[in-house]
Amino acid sequence: MGGAGSSMEAEVVTTAALDEAETAVAEVYLPNRLVALEPGALTMRLATVRLGTTTVGQLEYGRRIRLVTEEARHIHVNTPLVGSVVSCVGRSAPVATTSSQAAVFPAGAPAEIEWSSDAVQLCLMIPSSTLEDELEELLGHPIKRPLHLPFHMSLATPEGRVWRSMVHLVAGELASRGRLLSHPAAGRQLERTLLDALLLGHAHSHIEELDRPDVPAVPRAVVRAVDLLHERPAEAWSSTVLARAVHVSVRSLQGGFHKHVGKPPMTYLRDLRLKGIHEELKRATPGTTTVETVAYSWGMLHLGRFAAAYRQAFTELPAQTLKRPPG
Repeated sequence: MGGAGSSMEAEVVTTAALDEAETAVAEVYLPNRLVALEPGALTMRLATVRLGTTTVGQLEYGRRIRLVTEEARHIHVNTPLVGSVVSCVGRSAPVATTSSQAAVFPAGAPAEIEWSSDAVQLCLMIPSSTLEDELEELLGHPIKRPLHLPFHMSLATPEGRVWRSMVHLVAGELASRGRLLSHPAAGRQLERTLLDALLLGHAHSHIEELDRPDVPAVPRAVVRAVDLLHERPAEAWSSTVLARAVHVSVRSLQGGFHKHVGKPPMTYLRDLRLKGIHEELKRATPGTTTVETVAYSWGMLHLGRFAAAYRQAFTELPAQTLKRPPG
C-alpha cells in the first residue's frame, strides 16, 4: 500500500529477504509483517515516487505471500497490473482483485493482503486531507460530511476505465523513468489528474453531488480564465487549478467554456500552446534552437503526444517547421 521522500526521481529497492522487504515497505508506506505462503526465494521490487503529497509505488514480491499491516494513517489505493490479490481491511469480508478491480483502504484500519506469486500492484498512498481538498475544488464548496470511499472499486465502468488508464500511464512512466514523474510541474499536474480520476471514477459518498449539473460560469469568469491561460501558458494548469483561480467550480468553468468558447479549457490551452510553438518555430534558427526546448518552454512535456497533435494541427512535424527558412 503508499509515504516516502520528496525527490521527484523514482527510487527502486530490490531484495530477496523477507525482513528487508518489510523494512522497505515500512519506510515508504507503513509498518507491516510478511508471511511466505510457498517455498522459494523472494524477488521483491519496489519503485516509488512522490507526486506532491501522494506516494506512488509499483510493488511485486515474485512469490505468494501474505502482507499484514498496522493501522493506516492515510488512504491507500491498490490496483493490480497483473496477477491476483485478495485483500481485507478491518473486519470486512475479503475482496479479490485483478486488473479490472482496485481496492481502496481507508485510514484508521489494519489490512491483510494476499499476493499471488505473479502479482504486481500500483499502490497509492494519499492523505485524507489532500483528497478531501481536491473534492472541495471539484464541487466548488466545502464538504459538509466526511468522504467515504467503498472498499471495492470496479474498473469495468467507463469511469473506472479512466482510472485504469491512468494507472497504466503511471506504471509506464515508472518503468521508463519518464519526464511526467521527474519534472516537478508535470508531477504536480499528474497528482491532480490522479486524484480527479479517483474521485470521478469511484462510487463514493459524494459522487451524486459531483454528477449534479452546475450552472455555467458567467462570462467574466471565463474571460479571466482565458486571460490567465494566455498570461501563463506554460504553467501546470488543470481544470481544477484554473477553476480555483477564477473562483468557480470545475463543472461551472467547463460549462462556461463550452457555452462561450466552444471547447473545454484544457483543449483551449493545448491549442494555445500549439499555436505559440508554431509561431516560435517559424521564427527560430535551427542551429541555435531545438523543438524540445521550445515545446518545454510552452509546457508541452510529453513530446510524442505533442508531435502528433502538432502534425494534426499544422499538417507537418515541428522539426519540419523549424527547418523551413523564415518567411
